Amino acid sequence: MISESLTFVLRSGRETFNAKFKDARRRFPDLDASAFQDFLRTTLDSVVQRADRLSRDQLTTVIQAAYDAGLQLVGERLAGPGARRRTVEEGWIQILPPAQSLVAAAPERALAAISNALNVLAATPGVRVSQWAEKMADLAPACGDLDTWLKVGQVLAWTCGMAHLRRGALELAQTLPDALALAALDASPGSSWPTLLQRLQSDLWFNPASPAPVSARGVRVVARAGAFRGFGGKFPEPPLVGSFGEQLIVKSGEAHWLLVADVFGATLHHATPEEFKLGPASGNLPKELKLDRTQLTWRGQSLPLPVEGEITSAAAVPGTLALTSNLTHAVTLVAL
Repeated sequence: MISESLTFVLRSGRETFNAKFKDARRRFPDLDASAFQDFLRTTLDSVVQRADRLSRDQLTTVIQAAYDAGLQLVGERLAGPGARRRTVEEGWIQILPPAQSLVAAAPERALAAISNALNVLAATPGVRVSQWAEKMADLAPACGDLDTWLKVGQVLAWTCGMAHLRRGALELAQTLPDALALAALDASPGSSWPTLLQRLQSDLWFNPASPAPVSARGVRVVARAGAFRGFGGKFPEPPLVGSFGEQLIVKSGEAHWLLVADVFGATLHHATPEEFKLGPASGNLPKELKLDRTQLTWRGQSLPLPVEGEITSAAAVPGTLALTSNLTHAVTLVAL
């Protein structure tokens, strides 16, 4: 049983909706009628039942756009019983009702953007999709228009683990109202946006949620990136790390990746062997950095060696040292 509102819209536009379904079947031969009915009955109706601030005309427009979006999502098996994951559907139910007024302003654009974001986030290892959805729902009422909300979504994608979006997200954050930018970054109470921005721009490992004084920063382990392919990671064997300009490049077996990491997460992106420039264990390292069998020393600060086994490679880029060993499939990252 679906809600009265959804039933009314579907019945009043029966011929149009049926024609859309037939057209979608030509574009998506695997589109299953029962799977799409399930999507309408569960996901879409859950959104419709909570759209309590929309007029009848607004709700009709949103339902029409959601019907079209749902045909593509179910047809591509990104939603419905045949989907590999239910991320998009769960995201719709959580995110759309608090943002109903924003979505109603341009439903096709809003639904496409949110669906695509959920799908991309879910397909990126290590990204915290549930955190992104929760924050998108929480901050929607503070956004004055759809454009602002979608900008917030891009900033949140970075803070939820997509480290490679850092530069663009920081640029977008500067176009938001200060209070909204601070909220998107989970800044600690009393934070000043100009001060916070300056810290973020100068330090990959600065955490706006628990900022430490500049004087308290020191050499420390900040992340471990990558994992054994047999456990869902990408590395078939213990990796080696090198640098290409100011980028970290990782090699494992015959595959190569660009490693991008900061305080919010780490992502791996396919690279080429030509980009991989590996030196000896102590090669391409700053003169102030010393490694031995038991500890790491950086500008007078010491840290017990943060890897087990023998170091097989080391590479440094501004703000970060990457280490690998023969006993782990992860790359250990140390803040400098």
